[in-house]
Amino acid sequence: MNRYLPHLALCGLSGLFLALFLSGCATHLQKKETFLTQAGFRAVKPQTPAQIAHFQSLPPGHIRHEEKNGQTLYMLADPTKNLLLVGGEAEYAQYQEILYAKEVEPGKKADKITKGIANIWDQGWGSVLGSMVPQ
Repeated sequence: MNRYLPHLALCGLSGLFLALFLSGCATHLQKKETFLTQAGFRAVKPQTPAQIAHFQSLPPGHIRHEEKNGQTLYMLADPTKNLLLVGGEAEYAQYQEILYAKEVEPGKKADKITKGIANIWDQGWGSVLGSMVPQ
């Protein structure tokens, strides 16, 4: 038996997990960008040296807000696309509604189903099925 085979298998699994992890991050960022665009955020490419410097100072993939000329602006930087998504308070509120409807609400529905199953269990099925388990 080849003594390097376990090491190769471990390297292969490590590579697979790394690829899955990175694809999960990319998917999360893509989803966030899609929701922001649906909410009315504008895509802007930095052009001037000052814009480029500001763009590079923003943490990639995180929504940040800044006050500019008395207005609150929300921004998300995507350095892989050299793109900045920018919106105001109305667009950010719309983004939060979209996020709630697509991410939080489905989880609440699943919680209701789980609680319903727990209620059925508590209303007697637990004692019936529990008595069938050997002690």
